[in-house]
Amino acid sequence: MMMRKRRPTVTRAFVALAAVAVLSGCAMKGDIRQLQVEIRALAARQDSVLVALAADFRAETQNTQDTLRTQSNQLFEFRGDINQSLRAIRQSLSTIEAMVGENQRGIAGVRDQLANMRRAPGGQPQIVTTDGGPTQAGGNERLIDGGGTPDELWAAADQQYTRGSLNTAREAFQEFLREYPGHGRAPDAHFFLADILAQQDRPEDAIEAFLEIRSLFPTAARVPAAMYRIGVLQIQMGNREDAKATLERIVNTYPNDVFAMLARVELKAIG
Repeated sequence: MMMRKRRPTVTRAFVALAAVAVLSGCAMKGDIRQLQVEIRALAARQDSVLVALAADFRAETQNTQDTLRTQSNQLFEFRGDINQSLRAIRQSLSTIEAMVGENQRGIAGVRDQLANMRRAPGGQPQIVTTDGGPTQAGGNERLIDGGGTPDELWAAADQQYTRGSLNTAREAFQEFLREYPGHGRAPDAHFFLADILAQQDRPEDAIEAFLEIRSLFPTAARVPAAMYRIGVLQIQMGNREDAKATLERIVNTYPNDVFAMLARVELKAIG
C-alpha cells in the first residue's frame, strides 16, 4: 500500500519539473527574439546617425570650401587694391618731389629777393671822412652833418651796407631813424641794423633788435622776415625748441607769407 501511494507523488513531481523546464525554455527564446529586435533597431538608429553625420560633414566641407573661395577672392581684390594704392603713392611721391624742387627754386628766388631788398633806389649823398675830406671808400667815413632828405640818407646808408662797411652803415641807419623815426622805411632801417648785428656775430643782440621791429611796427611787412631771422639765429645758437616756437608762430600768424614757406622748410629740417 505504501509503495502504491509514493508512485503518484513522484510522477506529479516529475511532471511539474518538466513543465518548469518547458516554460524556462520558452522564456529564453522570447528574450533572444526581443534582444534581436533591439539590436536591429539599434543598428537602424546607428545607420541613421551615420547618414546624418555624413550629410553634416558634406555640408560643413562645402561651407568651408565656399568660405575659402570667398576669402581667396577677397585676398585677390585686396592685393589689387594694394597695388593701386602703391601706384598712387608712387605718383604722389613723384608729384611731391616735383613740388619740392619748385619750392627749392622758389626759396632760392626769395633769397635773391632778400639780397636785392638790401638795395634801395635813391640819390647818393656825399660821404666825408671824419677829418672832413670826401671819400668813396669804406672806413671811418660818415654822412655829411646836417642830415639830408629821407631818400638821400637812405641811399647813403644802403651804399655803405652794400659795400660791407657795417659800422658806417649802422651809423647811417641810426641817423636815418633819428631824423625820420616815423618814415615808411623805418622798419627796414631797424631790420638792417639787426642784420648788421647778426653779421658781426652778435646773435643775442640781433635777436633783440629783430624783436623790436615786431614791437614797434606790429603791422609792418618786415615783421615776418624779422621773426624768420630770429628763428634761424635760434637754430644757429642751438635753441631748437625756441626756434620751433618762433617758426610755428610765423606759420600760424602769416600762413600765406613767403616767410611762412621758409619757416615750414626750417621746421621740417629741425624735426
